[in-house]
Amino acid sequence: MNLSSAIMRSGVEPDRKLVWLKITLALALGLGFILSWRLWISSRQFPLVPVLRNLPAVPFPLDYIWFAMALGLLLAICIRAESQKLVIAFLVLAGLLGLFDQMRWQPWFYQYFFMLAALAFYAWKKPAAKNNRKALDCCALIVVCIYFWSGIQKLNFSFIHEVWPDMSVPVLRFLPGGLPPLTGLIIPLLEISIGLGLLTRRFRNAAVVLAIATHAVILGLIVPTGENTVVWPWNIAMAFLVMILFWQNKESTAGQILVPRRGFHAVVLILFGILPPLSLIGLWDSYLSSALYSGNNYRGVINITRGVMDRLPDNLHQYVWTSNEPMFLDTTRWAYGELNVPVYPEPRVFRRITEQVCEYAEHPADVQLGLREKPNVLTGVRVTSYYDCGHLR
Repeated sequence: MNLSSAIMRSGVEPDRKLVWLKITLALALGLGFILSWRLWISSRQFPLVPVLRNLPAVPFPLDYIWFAMALGLLLAICIRAESQKLVIAFLVLAGLLGLFDQMRWQPWFYQYFFMLAALAFYAWKKPAAKNNRKALDCCALIVVCIYFWSGIQKLNFSFIHEVWPDMSVPVLRFLPGGLPPLTGLIIPLLEISIGLGLLTRRFRNAAVVLAIATHAVILGLIVPTGENTVVWPWNIAMAFLVMILFWQNKESTAGQILVPRRGFHAVVLILFGILPPLSLIGLWDSYLSSALYSGNNYRGVINITRGVMDRLPDNLHQYVWTSNEPMFLDTTRWAYGELNVPVYPEPRVFRRITEQVCEYAEHPADVQLGLREKPNVLTGVRVTSYYDCGHLR
């Protein structure tokens, strides 16, 4: 019997679900690491953005050894039955990698990291039944919050009129009349409904089916483009996670999932449930608030002169738009091209990237960051501010 069919059976005990959860998280995170391997090493051209400016980079070849150790720990976590110490060791290595570069704070990494942390905090402790259930409920809270806030983030003009029409291009060839303008509104409402439905025992199974169908549709839209391959295993993993945590789960109530009694569960509620709405007013990072593909985040473009263009390394020229003046270095294309992930869309990250490009400038005005604010929810209008090398330094 394969994993998916086994999960779909009713009456699966918490300790068995815990095994499937651990394996799913380790495999999905391992695939994400492999698909974005340059993100996790220091010897690369795309700038590192450490949490502290003076935090040194992990030197070569230690960065490759560090990365290999992280992958090895994930493999060991899959194999070993009670792997609390292995999970803790991985969290230490991965957590330090996150401190060395904020570009690594991708939504999938953030989710997997804290779900594994929930296992490390609760699972494999006595009394086993009670603590394993706490681990599952803690992970369930993370999944519920991701669906709910992902939907809230997409309730804006930019997603409905820009992001969704671009994503739905593979479907348009089958629809001669195109898609109605407000079709994109269905997506956020569906995600919000899934999140709320997973909390209820009455609609939980239906929400699981909707979630799996949603991820199947998402894969159907993004796989033909061949882009952002790092989120492909994330979508597959999310389908397995909702099955593991919620299918035929008649034990966990909304209160058990949402209301922490103490400890790490409270930390998860704060990070995934309470802080995300602050991103809507710029007080919390959008990628830590389930805002991927929402259109509701900052954007940055680096304008450069011809002289800077000539001094850039040759392999960066492919990321520069030269059809008109001023030329600009597309940070999104650069991040995807070298790291296979999008830019972490926060002003401090765009500024640090631009500072690195300023090293190729002879004059402060030769490089200019165009920082576009989050769009107006109702109109999609963005305010753009400009910073040259003098401002950044």
